[in-house]
Amino acid sequence: MMVVDPDGVELPTIRELVDLARLDVVEIGCGDGRMTFGCAEQAASVLAFDSDEELVREARRSTPRALRDRIRFEVADAAEIELPPAEFDLALFSWSL
Repeated sequence: MMVVDPDGVELPTIRELVDLARLDVVEIGCGDGRMTFGCAEQAASVLAFDSDEELVREARRSTPRALRDRIRFEVADAAEIELPPAEFDLALFSWSL
């Protein structure tokens, strides 16, 4: 099991810097949805994608029922995905290199 952000400061820091309320967010390299779920608690919508199909499948399975209408998970490579200009208010790229 990979431990990412062991101190748990990442999401609180983002929330401190950005008011996520009513924002449309794109998350590049969402992995298992760890950041996705935290953002979706406040954001209007989150498009989250990752190139690892198994991680995306796990994220979909783990999505809390209350957040399902705000999150869309896709399997896609960050180098190849085409996003419409000005569709998102915030882009997140965390631990994805």
